[in-house]
Amino acid sequence: MKKISIVTPTFNEEENIEKLCREIKLEAETLNYDYEHIIIDNCSTDKTIDKLREISSKDKNVKVIIN
Repeated sequence: MKKISIVTPTFNEEENIEKLCREIKLEAETLNYDYEHIIIDNCSTDKTIDKLREISSKDKNVKVIIN
């Protein structure tokens, strides 16, 4: 199966990141592709990093890079 990569930069997105990941997952599941969602955090000072770690621990398609 073909694979696509979705890359998302973040900075202080604790209010939005869960919804974003949920919506991307829903859309990606309608496609005939395997996918990975790579989220790169750019030194967030809120709870974005904690939320990203939680999301990626539950969803094998989400990969996180923390700068």
